[in-house]
Amino acid sequence: MNSLVSAFLVGLVGVFCMLDSRLLGRLNFEQPLVGATLVGVVLGNVPMGLAVGAATELVSMGLVSVGAAVPPDMVLGSIVASAFACLTGASVETAMTIAIPIAVLGQLFGIVFRSLIAVLTHSADAAIENGNFKRATHMHIIVGTVLYSL
Repeated sequence: MNSLVSAFLVGLVGVFCMLDSRLLGRLNFEQPLVGATLVGVVLGNVPMGLAVGAATELVSMGLVSVGAAVPPDMVLGSIVASAFACLTGASVETAMTIAIPIAVLGQLFGIVFRSLIAVLTHSADAAIENGNFKRATHMHIIVGTVLYSL
């Protein structure tokens, strides 16, 4: 499979998993085990996807959000680590050394994008005050979702 096609498919899996609890209800696709397994299916190495997913799920189970503290984004970490392991033939242990830093970096990006989405809320409020409901809907549903998907 072409590298560009592989990257695009893994990206689609990531967007699907991240939007699970935001648009689809709560189907539990936003779990490291499920996301990494889907990457394994897409890249043709299901056992590696399952192994990386199980290891990152174990780490994820130990993360607790207390107060305003936000745990690392282990779904993103598992997806990237699973893709790395499937494409390079690396071991699960090597993939885990990538999963944790990517999860921390992903959470930092998530905070930045949520801050941008908060700014969109004020813009949507101004549009509502002016009677431009279509623009407000566009800001909330389309622009917010696209920003969060990135």
